[in-house]
Amino acid sequence: MHTFEITIQREDNGHYPVIGEEHRGGGRLPIRVEGTLSIDARELLALESDPAAYGRALGVALFQGAVQQGFVEALARIEDRLRVLLFIEDQGLRGLRWERLYAPIDDDWRLLATYQRAPFSRYLPSLTDRRFPPIGRRDLRALIVAASPPEGNRFQLTPFDVQASTAGVQAALDPIPTTLLADLPGADGRPTLDEICARITAEPYTLLHIVCHGRVLKGGESVLFLAGADDANAIDPVTGTRLIERLGGLGGVRGLPHFAFLSTCESASPDADEALGGLGQRLVRDLGMPAVVAMSDKISIATANALSAEIYRRLREHGEPDRALVEGSVQLVERGDVSVPVLFSRLGGQPLFSDSIDRALTSNELNAGLAELERLLPERGPILLPEFQRAAAGLRRTLQTAPGRFTALEDSVG
Repeated sequence: MHTFEITIQREDNGHYPVIGEEHRGGGRLPIRVEGTLSIDARELLALESDPAAYGRALGVALFQGAVQQGFVEALARIEDRLRVLLFIEDQGLRGLRWERLYAPIDDDWRLLATYQRAPFSRYLPSLTDRRFPPIGRRDLRALIVAASPPEGNRFQLTPFDVQASTAGVQAALDPIPTTLLADLPGADGRPTLDEICARITAEPYTLLHIVCHGRVLKGGESVLFLAGADDANAIDPVTGTRLIERLGGLGGVRGLPHFAFLSTCESASPDADEALGGLGQRLVRDLGMPAVVAMSDKISIATANALSAEIYRRLREHGEPDRALVEGSVQLVERGDVSVPVLFSRLGGQPLFSDSIDRALTSNELNAGLAELERLLPERGPILLPEFQRAAAGLRRTLQTAPGRFTALEDSVG
């Protein structure tokens, strides 16, 4: 895996030290470069309404001197992809719109969010000791939540087509099992906070997809507008703090989802980042979720629907969130809100799931193996079938009553 990690350190006499490290794997030492970031806040503010000019100004400020040279040389050395990981230590800089960042590519400046040879993510180390055991493709299971407000609601939120907002996601995820929480005929439940928590507690969901309206309040707190629990026409404004507290208390069959997609306006708002961190950032930093895609600004329903469906289609193929985001944006490059989605991750470029055999098997993988053996033995080893069935029955009971046992064993020896 080839990565270029950029760390912007805390302010030092009006400047911000920048460390760039190219990691090439294979036992080779990283190549380190150092530089300095100088930001003209007034210039950036004046460019707020022009995403391209803003992103270019941000890129020119970051990629200069040795840092620019180190990035260009790293990009020239890659055969496949150079993963760009941005870690911002300085609290005051986290509120800038880094999702708009341009980089020096092919003797020009290009938007990183749409450049497939250099998948880009905001790297966030977690503040929690919550464990997220390794998973494989067979462990993927999605909880889809879609909450459209009723007509004439007190928050003046515009209703949206729930069916259209979820059908594409479900189709893209197929054959991954999905559960739909929505006020639709045939849905598995209502899109309330209580129902989300109940489902995550009872079943092993590894993917969480939320479609709803969102806002950032004056004090910087993120809010998701979910369905009210007691009244079908009520709206429950769920603050980011409340959501984090509820999810943080859950254990569940396999813990919290490993990946979340927040198809809501302003779920990664820089304004929120300056205060409490924005919901997308907090899910990674406070709860330890490996990867979260969130929206840094208002985004059209059409863009959100098209992007989410394409991201899941790509993620299902290779399991790499940063690559899935940039590949999913290929049809949206000329839309004005293409740079609104942001990936926050602590994967460090690693895949979300892996089918490799250099780890302990998960419960789902063991069950699949048992089923395949049971299918093959009557033909290839019928004399072994009775003994196998007795042993398999005991193992299946163990997997059903303690699905985390084998993962726990892996953690203890890993």
